[in-house]
Amino acid sequence: MHATATSETMDASEFPMPPCAAAPPSVSKIVRALCGPWMLYKRSILRPRQSRAVFERVLGRDFVVWPGVLNPVTFRAGRYLAEFIARSPHLNFAQTGRRPTALDLGTGCGIQAIFAALRGYDATAVDIEPGAVSCARANAILNGVEHRVRVFQGDLFAPVNGQSFDLVVFNLPFFRGIATTPLERAWRSPDILERCAFGLPSVLKNDGRAYFVLSNHGDPAGLLSALSRAGFSVERVTWRHFGVETMAIYSARFASRDV
Repeated sequence: MHATATSETMDASEFPMPPCAAAPPSVSKIVRALCGPWMLYKRSILRPRQSRAVFERVLGRDFVVWPGVLNPVTFRAGRYLAEFIARSPHLNFAQTGRRPTALDLGTGCGIQAIFAALRGYDATAVDIEPGAVSCARANAILNGVEHRVRVFQGDLFAPVNGQSFDLVVFNLPFFRGIATTPLERAWRSPDILERCAFGLPSVLKNDGRAYFVLSNHGDPAGLLSALSRAGFSVERVTWRHFGVETMAIYSARFASRDV
């Protein structure tokens, strides 16, 4: 079956567009001024790590990050979402008799897919960059879940056409613009937020959930609005302050399930 979301599920005349969830809270000018010097120093220390292969440790697990692949620790959002996937009771799967399935979009080094696999999901990871795909495969082997994680190269949902999942997770580019390098494509895109929102119904099971992270930097309202237009009910689950920015984790489900 190509999609579990039927045309009736997505009929806006039958189900009015859900309201948008709140964006991540803004940071006051005073806090930005106080945190600015420390954040500049921290970035000067961490950013050179993007130019060479490094190992990062998250929740007792080691992950190799190759040059050109977004570092989930340096850029924070990847680690924040990965820790949520590893620990949150929201990801407990109630059904018995089968393994739950998860899709990780824009997997990067594979950290989200790997923690989903460690939670008992059969995980599929997708990234458009060949370097990220090979890095994620290496990390699946490094963490002993290569039998539970499949990694494919491709743009968003193209490699999983016709499949559906209980869980979809993603840490997509926050910023608008044209990327000029593989690394920039991990955090800058002109349209990936809308393409993700309107393609999500084709891969999320009717009773499934999507979880994603947004920053108050970039265009968080763009994705939240697009998900609402696509017929999703979105809830801000948790948020954290990270010095000069805040990040929040959201859940999305078909709005018709709330009726």
